[in-house]
Amino acid sequence: MKKNNNKGFTFIELVLYIGILSVFMVAVTSLVGTVVSSNRKMTNRKKIQNEAGETYDTISDMIMGATDVKILGSAYVATTSAGVTSYSPVSGVFIVPDDTDTKGSGGELISAGGIGRRTVYIEKAGGAGLTPKGPCYDIADMKSFGDVTSPSTDDTTYIIPDDSGKLYLKVDYASALQSNGDSVITTCTITYDKTEKKLYVFKTPQSDRITDASEADGTVLCKDVKDFKLQINPDEDSIAITLELEDSTTAASYKINGVVGIRNSYVLKKHTWD
Repeated sequence: MKKNNNKGFTFIELVLYIGILSVFMVAVTSLVGTVVSSNRKMTNRKKIQNEAGETYDTISDMIMGATDVKILGSAYVATTSAGVTSYSPVSGVFIVPDDTDTKGSGGELISAGGIGRRTVYIEKAGGAGLTPKGPCYDIADMKSFGDVTSPSTDDTTYIIPDDSGKLYLKVDYASALQSNGDSVITTCTITYDKTEKKLYVFKTPQSDRITDASEADGTVLCKDVKDFKLQINPDEDSIAITLELEDSTTAASYKINGVVGIRNSYVLKKHTWD
């Protein structure tokens, strides 16, 4: 009778095999997790890249057809004293002045007849709650990204959110043609809310007012906005846009920088001061 000598695994061998298998499984799990995480980040980056591109195209299309531009935020504005020009940071509304406007000592615009500082009104979507915003400054006095006449760092050329954390870009642009060939002018306000990290868009028939919209109005243009700022070059009628998105879950980010030329001449600089 043949005796079977197979004794199976010893306890030590079993513990050793389980240990090796555990190490292998941890390595595989870690690798799979890394691949999944990387894939998710790439997918989200592609998503915000598409979203950033569509948002940039929407804004740039309106700017290209602009007939009037107003910007509410913070920027460096030129003041001249004793023949010396310097730039100081201010918050207010930057507009193309009327021919009858004059300038105050700080460069702010004053209404015809010296009645008071020029004022632009901001209203909530739906036409409720007018709030005066001022002072107003000549948009041509802003520190331009094309300015090389005085020392500065690049960050002094940007138009950024004001003290309330918002930056408004109001554009009047030709949105359509009437049957008689005249242009239909639409007013659009792009609002950047730095706190909420969102861009809002609100369109109305042509208006002098800046509209402050919110998510309650169903006007969200873009979410996960890490940064949005503008630069101007009045001499060339162009506006530079910086738009950066960052996914809140994966921290994937995408940034667009571009310069948009305005087709209509002198939209940013219609008036030459005596």
